[in-house]
Amino acid sequence: MEIDEIKLEIEKQYQQWKLVPGNIEDFTTAEIYESAVRSMIIDYCEGKGYEVEGFPFQKRILGETDVYYDEDYFCFWRYVKYLDILATTKDDVLELLYFYSCTFSKDLEITKDDYRKDLLEYIRVNIYDVEF
Repeated sequence: MEIDEIKLEIEKQYQQWKLVPGNIEDFTTAEIYESAVRSMIIDYCEGKGYEVEGFPFQKRILGETDVYYDEDYFCFWRYVKYLDILATTKDDVLELLYFYSCTFSKDLEITKDDYRKDLLEYIRVNIYDVEF
């Protein structure tokens, strides 16, 4: 998928997401839509061959012989960190993450440059609590 196609899909996911009631019981349902968006962006990045410190491609190969790189290694937070790092160096990934954030958080008032700076700070302090 190309960037414009992904943006259209993000919009479609948002249209479904915003229909989910705000009750705590519905949190999981809302997460499904956001997870679908993240998966699209991850698929895009992997399709481009983007890696961060060997993640995910080289780590998957290592996983064939090293139990450290099992399914738990490929966790939610490691993929979030992967996307955030890529967004600080790849304009196309920044465009997608920024669009996703602005679409799902309509009250988000931040420039793309400040968004990138925020990502750099998240990476610096390692809010993800994972390493590659």
